[in-house]
Amino acid sequence: MPALPTSLVLEDDEVHLRDWRVDDASALEPMCGDPEVCRFSSVPWQYERSAAERWIARVEAGRSAGRAIALAITETGLDDLPLGNVNLVRFSDDGRSAALGYWLAPRARGRGLATSAARLLCGWGFQALRLADIELAILPENLASQRVARRLGATPRGLRRDSHHAEGRWWDMEMFVLGRPSGASGAAG
Repeated sequence: MPALPTSLVLEDDEVHLRDWRVDDASALEPMCGDPEVCRFSSVPWQYERSAAERWIARVEAGRSAGRAIALAITETGLDDLPLGNVNLVRFSDDGRSAALGYWLAPRARGRGLATSAARLLCGWGFQALRLADIELAILPENLASQRVARRLGATPRGLRRDSHHAEGRWWDMEMFVLGRPSGASGAAG
């Protein structure tokens, strides 16, 4: 597993990605209970401030353990309110592969923010962590997320049956792989 930085900020003209903070707990309220967010993440289904704070603590613990790096998605130049999350998780034992995840609050969808956030974090992962590839597992009916994968340049790999367990059942997922761009180099860390 890779050594992940204790803090990370990434930004372009669209999005500002930053570490989650305890004072972001109330920003999770509109995401709690949303199947598009909660089904495949550990965001609480029911909002309670203490549960939101525990979710943020788990995000921090995952980074400290080298298991995941999750960043709050905010809009560049606007308020610092989190509108979603983007993360790299499930690093391979050799640290060459990871999986990408992202979600947005309902009011932030359809504006290109997920694509911008994913592009920034993947670019960082290829440069700083020297990842060789990043996998995306997407529900077959989630056409918006599949469009994000295609905009990133990910290659469709087909349907993987019973590949993800959530809500007490196995889900079929459309698989996409984003390969390391040519010219992406840099020191790890």
